[in-house]
Amino acid sequence: MGRTGHHLTGLAAGLLVAAAGWHAFGASSLTAVPFGWSGGSAPDWLEIAHAEFSGSRQKWVRVSVIPHRTITHWWPLWLALALLVAVWPVHLPAIRFFASHPLEISGVLRMALAGFTAGGVTHLLMDVPNPTGIPILTPLARSRFGFGWWRSGNALEPLAGMAMTALAGAVLWVVVNPQGW
Repeated sequence: MGRTGHHLTGLAAGLLVAAAGWHAFGASSLTAVPFGWSGGSAPDWLEIAHAEFSGSRQKWVRVSVIPHRTITHWWPLWLALALLVAVWPVHLPAIRFFASHPLEISGVLRMALAGFTAGGVTHLLMDVPNPTGIPILTPLARSRFGFGWWRSGNALEPLAGMAMTALAGAVLWVVVNPQGW
């Protein structure tokens, strides 16, 4: 999946996390939305890619500090982060702005991390239909799991991402406004 598709599916994941956390954290759960968008492409930008000029090919090529679809695309790391967010026992003091409701810092941080993690997990799930797949047993293994349904850059990827985002937005709307439209 391309960057646009990953951002859109990460946004959808952030919206679903916000909907799941709405009753526990209120408006603080909305911090999951931008962090879900960022987490949707995190496995790719965490590779720390840069461009170098290749003398043999006479063009600029993408080079990563971490090889593509290795450590950053390994599902046990993202699962561990998700479990850490789920059982996080940290409680930070609330901040009061004038006479408004207190802002629960621990809730904001938990929702931000949950959104980021959900975006990252969604990234992996959207890479599985690709023929290249993701590593399963070890992060540096050459054997990967992929369905081979479509190649990255397919024109339908952004449409699928927009559909997922619209559906997740509708779920959040129903949770926030239980009375209806």
